[in-house]
Amino acid sequence: METRAGRLAVLAYHSSPLSEPGSGDSGGMSVYVRETAARLAGLSVQTDIFTRAATDLPWVVELTPGVRVVGIKAGPGRPIPKEQLPAHLDEFSAGVRIFSMGQHVAYDVVHSHYWQSGVAAEKLANIWDVPLVHSNHTLGALKNRFLAPEDEPEPAGRIEAERRVMNRADVLIASTDQEYEQLACLYGAGHDRLKTIHPGVDHDLFSPGDTSTARRLLGLPKDRPSLVVVGRIQPLKGLGLAIEAVDHLRHALDRPPLLSIIGGASGRTGDDELRRLHRLVADRGVADLVRFVGPVPHADLPSYYRAADLTLVCSHYESFGLTALESQACGTPIIGTAVGALSFVVRDGRSGFLIPSRDPSDLAARAKTLLSDPDLARTFGVGSVASAERFSWDRTAGALSELYDCLMSERLPEACTC
Repeated sequence: METRAGRLAVLAYHSSPLSEPGSGDSGGMSVYVRETAARLAGLSVQTDIFTRAATDLPWVVELTPGVRVVGIKAGPGRPIPKEQLPAHLDEFSAGVRIFSMGQHVAYDVVHSHYWQSGVAAEKLANIWDVPLVHSNHTLGALKNRFLAPEDEPEPAGRIEAERRVMNRADVLIASTDQEYEQLACLYGAGHDRLKTIHPGVDHDLFSPGDTSTARRLLGLPKDRPSLVVVGRIQPLKGLGLAIEAVDHLRHALDRPPLLSIIGGASGRTGDDELRRLHRLVADRGVADLVRFVGPVPHADLPSYYRAADLTLVCSHYESFGLTALESQACGTPIIGTAVGALSFVVRDGRSGFLIPSRDPSDLAARAKTLLSDPDLARTFGVGSVASAERFSWDRTAGALSELYDCLMSERLPEACTC
């Protein structure tokens, strides 16, 4: 489908696409916003990405030709906890309007990411009289339903704000068919305003590579089974299960496994969770089996996936599971919990194993199956690459571009979701 040129305002209020994912508030959403904007530029869609400037002055950075990241002053000129950010949404909306007027720029579509951005986007879309597209990325109602024992529930104010944004948005983007149904059943979103567009993966960056070379590059032992966990450290990610599974696994293998945990503390309970994990390592006596690497640049992650025999994904819930997708693109199978969209991203029994329980012995048993059978592991590695090939950022951007084009030309948004 040939698309017409357009100008897009993207709101990523709480997390800048310039930030490296893996700690603080930066995660898969930042990757999504950055990757889709870059590819939309190749389809003649010019994008301004608005985020809160954690500085005293606003700023503008060209991410790639046709894509600008605009820092809008809203609240203190420093990082603040995500829970304090809603108080500054009016200032943020006003700042976006001032930028638009000062630049003499008119936008054809507004696309907001996460509920806080959606609150700001409501006002802007009304003032500019343009269509509003919204992506949730996570849902407060689902986070509360699958709440980790050490976590705090999402406040009622967030869930109510999510409902308001969903009622106002012209189109709601679901990452999977499962999220499509959750938006309809939990939030009452009409099917005529829902559209499923899968996230993608950068196959130029995340691709199979030599395991020995990767381990040498990272200084990892070449003869020990290697496992990796990638993600922000917060109770929702359930990293204690990975540590407990490694404790079980060491008694089942003839060589001691090594678990690398990639990521930093995130959210209001992140620091407490990191301390709890360190205590768990000490209590289990597995300090020689677990290494906390901390956050690493996104471009360096392929080396960690290639160096690993398996990637563990132990979340209590996953709205999509970008880590699992990037790992599979590198040919590294997944051992994970059967939650959320992981059952869609991972092909159980072909690109990994999904465990219906949170019993660490079950996770360890499945890991042993692949670690003890090189031929099966190779078959799963091939299956992982095939599973990941179903997704690409080019396809994601193409679907978004068609949606924006339709919204610019059709009077009724529901004509664009069929």
